[in-house]
Amino acid sequence: MASPNTTYTEIVTTTLLHRNKELADNVSNSNALLSRLRSKGKIRAVPGGRAIVEELEYASS
Repeated sequence: MASPNTTYTEIVTTTLLHRNKELADNVSNSNALLSRLRSKGKIRAVPGGRAIVEELEYASS
């Protein structure tokens, strides 16, 4: 009897062969604020990595 993990592995393998190479953006397309920022050109892409660091300016009071 085949284990469930074997079947799951075979299904995943066949799916990966036909995957799209382009990333889908399901977050900013369905969020009103992010959609508005994108239409105004206020979203910028940065090369990723394990962390993205951005300096913030703030007041102590």
